[in-house]
Amino acid sequence: MKNINVFVYGSLRDGFFNYEKYLAGKVLEKKTAKLENMRLYHMPYKGYPAIISGEDIVNGEIIVIDPNFYEETIKAMDEMEGFKGKDNPENEYDKIILEVKNISYNEIEKCFVYFYNKNNDQRFEKESIYIQSGDWKKYMLSK
Repeated sequence: MKNINVFVYGSLRDGFFNYEKYLAGKVLEKKTAKLENMRLYHMPYKGYPAIISGEDIVNGEIIVIDPNFYEETIKAMDEMEGFKGKDNPENEYDKIILEVKNISYNEIEKCFVYFYNKNNDQRFEKESIYIQSGDWKKYMLSK
């Protein structure tokens, strides 16, 4: 089975702490990308972002993981994202496959996306901050 690339939009983007911890030295390529029909939020009480369904565009990167490190990297990312398994109600993020626009090559690519399970977060509605620009990296660098 072919490895599925991952769309990252938060702390796993190049230049952030989780990129260094989980992806540095394991990425063959990073492609500028956007995900449509989502809304991006910053959760200051957690220190990282969330995407949920919406009508915006979320900016990020498609990460191509070196096949030699793929399984271990995906497993570590799943743990970091609180993904316990498909359809598990305890997931902090669900890992789903969505069509992502690869801006680097102007094509659509199916990627894993970590989608926030806000039903498990009582603070989300009141405390999360909507990021209208759709770019968490820009938002964090402007703070």
